Amino acid sequence: MYDPSSWWGTDWLRDFLLLEGDEHLKMVEDDDIAIDGSFPINPSGGVVAANPIGATALLRVAEAAMQVRGTAGAHQVKKDVNLALASGFGGTFWTVLMLLSKEMPR
Repeated sequence: MYDPSSWWGTDWLRDFLLLEGDEHLKMVEDDDIAIDGSFPINPSGGVVAANPIGATALLRVAEAAMQVRGTAGAHQVKKDVNLALASGFGGTFWTVLMLLSKEMPR
């Protein structure tokens, strides 16, 4: 997830997953979004860890691809990753989402 700040990431968690109320905050409090949680988000540290402005969205897609391929090294999610969602964000408040899949859609 492109999360340029910690509070924005929690808002987008709610929006991307179509959650209601404070379900997104509960996911954070319960460590569901940790690398070994039920719904890992940004196991590499995400944008908060490094934000090269021009390449940020592409890096999110590359991270998602490595997770699906199982080649993410030290930040590889420990369970099988069959789907990964990558997001990018722009200065004019546009958001792009890309879904990567291990299997070819039918």
